Amino acid sequence: MTSAKMHRIRSRVFPDRLLGIFAILTIVAAYFLGLTRARADVMPYLMQALPSAERFEPFSSDTFSAYASSRVIGYVSIGKAVGYGGPLEVAVAVDLDGNVTGVSVIDQKETPSFFRRVDRGDLVESLLGKSYQDPFHLGQDVDGVSGATYTSRAIAQAVRQGTRQVAAGPLGLGVPTEYPPQIQFGVPEIVLIALFAVGYIAHRQKFRYTKQARWATMIAGLLILGFWFNRPLTIATINQLLLGFWPQWQTNLYWYLLLGGILFVFTADNKNPYCEWFCPFGAAQECMAVVGGAKTRSPRQFKDYLKWTQRGLAWLAIVLALIFRNPGISSYEVFGTLFDLVGSTYSFALLGIVLMASLFIRRPWCTYLCPLHPVDEFIRMIRRWILESWKKLSQKSA
Repeated sequence: MTSAKMHRIRSRVFPDRLLGIFAILTIVAAYFLGLTRARADVMPYLMQALPSAERFEPFSSDTFSAYASSRVIGYVSIGKAVGYGGPLEVAVAVDLDGNVTGVSVIDQKETPSFFRRVDRGDLVESLLGKSYQDPFHLGQDVDGVSGATYTSRAIAQAVRQGTRQVAAGPLGLGVPTEYPPQIQFGVPEIVLIALFAVGYIAHRQKFRYTKQARWATMIAGLLILGFWFNRPLTIATINQLLLGFWPQWQTNLYWYLLLGGILFVFTADNKNPYCEWFCPFGAAQECMAVVGGAKTRSPRQFKDYLKWTQRGLAWLAIVLALIFRNPGISSYEVFGTLFDLVGSTYSFALLGIVLMASLFIRRPWCTYLCPLHPVDEFIRMIRRWILESWKKLSQKSA
């Protein structure tokens, strides 16, 4: 390798690492700025949950006594749970017998389209009249909303918690023992493990059918993880973890398996098995490429501009999510629009453009827009930096 080429490589690496440090510092600053944001005033939500009350007085930090004509007519408690996008809070109105009479969502971090689906469904209606003794299990004594299971479950759990806080507190009733949630291990988790296993085996040099195996995993990812279960990895998932919103592993085993598998392969092999092998949206683009005969195109005059635009969008999506403490607030991905046919006019328009472009350009979304690609590059850079630093330290100590 010539000295001129080495110099060009080093000149590219230095600003990348410098900007990487800048990204880390600004993301940390955004996180702490988000912590300073004041909690929303709960009083309007207490009134929505129990409109017949004339005033509320705090009974505890999360429970309020409701008065009408100078007598207690019930209580409103703040129940909490973790949904698909992060923490969720609801105001739960409970009568003097420990039954739910009203529910009002105070704060939620869910994907807007999924939350609207729950808000317009029958979930809240099915919660009214429930007793503190009821289990609040979806599909049993509570009606869930198809396609928004995580959100439905979180609301039910938050209402159960608020109801039992009232029963155990001001009402002085015996509350049923809380047991850890059952581990949910089904088709999505089995398929995910199988996809990782096939990818690991097919990556071996001696494996003769790598191309066929890759197409098999992509089609499985498209049909099962995409259209059937609609569980692609998004920037909102990354933001949720950065915010510290770690959901219960028993009911979210899929996400822990997915992220754990990606990080493990990254650390051991410096490869991202998800994006290239079974990302549902990546598979959709490659299927379009087969139809249109798309090729890898990267215009030289715009290459750096497009690369830094993509990185800037990813950085902005993370920073805004941390400042507003809402993982999905800045997500611009169109995965849900394709797999669930739910989204805004903007989402459908962008999806149409991407799919049409996929006929002529190989993976245009992944190459020029996807916010996960810069995250992938950032992890690779940090890994390479650590290995180089470790090698230098080893050489000095030798």
